[in-house]
Amino acid sequence: MEKRERANKISDMEHLLGAIRVAMQHGGSFLVNRRAPQGPIMRELNLSYIHKASWGMYAAGVDHGIIAQMLDWAKDKALQPNGDFYIPGERVEYKDMQRVYRPLTFGKVAAWINHPLIEDDLVLNRIFQYQHKSGGAFNYIGDDPKNIEEQPSIGTLNTSFFGHLMIALDIKDKAVMVGDWMCRFVQANKENMAERGLMYTNMTPDGDLITAITPGGKISGMVDTKDAKQEFWQSGTTMAYLVVLYEKLRESWGMSADNAQKYLDNALILLDFEDMMPLYTYPWPSKCKVGWGAGELLRTMAKFRIGTQEQMDKAYRVAKNVAIFTFIDNQLPNGGWSCMHYPLSELIPEMAFDYKPLKGLLNVPDSRIPNSETIFLPGEEISGEFLGEMKCIQMGVEEALSYYRSLSTG
Repeated sequence: MEKRERANKISDMEHLLGAIRVAMQHGGSFLVNRRAPQGPIMRELNLSYIHKASWGMYAAGVDHGIIAQMLDWAKDKALQPNGDFYIPGERVEYKDMQRVYRPLTFGKVAAWINHPLIEDDLVLNRIFQYQHKSGGAFNYIGDDPKNIEEQPSIGTLNTSFFGHLMIALDIKDKAVMVGDWMCRFVQANKENMAERGLMYTNMTPDGDLITAITPGGKISGMVDTKDAKQEFWQSGTTMAYLVVLYEKLRESWGMSADNAQKYLDNALILLDFEDMMPLYTYPWPSKCKVGWGAGELLRTMAKFRIGTQEQMDKAYRVAKNVAIFTFIDNQLPNGGWSCMHYPLSELIPEMAFDYKPLKGLLNVPDSRIPNSETIFLPGEEISGEFLGEMKCIQMGVEEALSYYRSLSTG
């Protein structure tokens, strides 16, 4: 790399980091100020107001004592006798569709701050039941720990978040099972992504891709490189997990770089798929986890001095696009982000919503829409997730910046 090109990269990264750091601080303050009694966090009887908020607060450097209060609240209000977390009266899209997803999110935060919630055997043994023998994780398995209700499909979301919790808890065997499931998922889609520009997003418990897509089911069944509003997070959450697992295996679990390489290689396949995406896909909120994956890839390649310059450039380009167009450009004057009416079908009118604020104003309903085929995700939840993922971009860019500076002085 020529000296001038390297200097330009350093300047660009410094500029981006300045904006990210301001956005992180502003977002963290927003979440702190949304606690009861002023806001819905620990006031509304719905775990969705705290599960991503705990992640975002941790990422933004909020006092761990505040986060611990939220986890205490979750245990007091939501821990059920079977070890699941939900609050009686929550709607089915929260209580059942996201049954394990929410505790997987705040569970990893609990592990990071050594909160006793995630050390409870009742909680841990129940969470373990969500992992299928294939390594994937179900979103819901019923209410009876003695009678597991296996679901017809397994997806990347709950599987990857299950894996992140296992890494946070230092449980190698279950984390590796997740990684191997993820590799099979990527390999099953490899030809589709490269040749057709699409990825199917669900597998049967037996490991077969579910390729039969019915009208209205496209948004939850596949991602392509054409449509502007999709579940882009499918590739992002997989990429992020594979990279974090690669790092953990090399640094803490004694696996050689050669043996761990398959996890990184499959993450890079997903990076190539994301590199095919048009710029117009980035303002949609569901692009968020793509920034997480790209940030982890950038950080890890720079840290271990692996990967090609082209791969580093791709990871930075994707991470930068998410940081700017998904996060910073959509941040509201109060430091938070809009709620989202998360679509359960691509055929519904809510697909027309645009979450980009104009002069700080949104053209989106700020509360749940009755009889809508959407899940209402509050702004506190979206803000927490964005902060958690933007922190990964920040750390990736910081590591890459350090790498390029070392080249300049070497």
